[in-house]
Amino acid sequence: MDKRTKFIIVSIIIAIALWLSTMAQVDYRFGLILAVSAVTYILSVWVLFDDLKGIEWITLMILPVAFTLGSGLFSNFLPTAFPGFLGLSLSIEMAQLLAGVFRAIYFIFFGLGIYGILLIENIFSVASIRTIQLFRAARSVNFILTLVTSLFFFTVALSLKLAFWWVIPISFLVSFVLAYPSLWSVDLKNNFGPEVLRYAISSSWVIAITSGVLCFWPVKPFMGGLILTSGLYALFGILEQRLSSRVYLESLYEYGVTVLIILVVGFLTTSWIG
Repeated sequence: MDKRTKFIIVSIIIAIALWLSTMAQVDYRFGLILAVSAVTYILSVWVLFDDLKGIEWITLMILPVAFTLGSGLFSNFLPTAFPGFLGLSLSIEMAQLLAGVFRAIYFIFFGLGIYGILLIENIFSVASIRTIQLFRAARSVNFILTLVTSLFFFTVALSLKLAFWWVIPISFLVSFVLAYPSLWSVDLKNNFGPEVLRYAISSSWVIAITSGVLCFWPVKPFMGGLILTSGLYALFGILEQRLSSRVYLESLYEYGVTVLIILVVGFLTTSWIG
């Protein structure tokens, strides 16, 4: 069985398992989602085993596990019914059916995401040995999926209405876990260990403090998660350029404008009157 076939099989298994876990009683869902995330690690190791070495046993496994865990937690906030659609009022049965279709599409995209992540990690594991033309494209997709994963976690953290002294460490942990492998993948053939660790800690600290500020801002959870994700987008982009010794002024403007736009949208969409 070739690797691509294994990737497809593993993606289908994980997607179905995660979907089934969200159908369980609420009290058991978190435990089941954690179990599916653990299975994701095992299956990912199985399909990538031949090329794994050293720190790759951790760095290459973080994104598939985090993406599974974040997607599973976020799925609990998906609507169970759509009372209206395109201005039309729907019956209860149709509203529930539409919500079911939406959830099905969500898990289909999750399966495609896991498949893409496994392809990316496979490219990374091989690129550490020899030059691969797909490496740059893989890094771009990896960057996007890392941001999507962070959006899931940040939205869930803000949705739980936790006190800021809980949100800050959660945001720091999520940011660090995602930042380290993302920055580590900038150049797999060079040893940036100390710099990657320092940059991962500093960027995570910035996001953690920002998340604490958002706890006092009556922003919607998804919008708050988007603000934090835009911060990660800017920090990751700048730090990755710094690690590659190629910092472009145009890119700095792009990151700054993106964050500013998200902040303005967040401010304008926030209700300040309760």
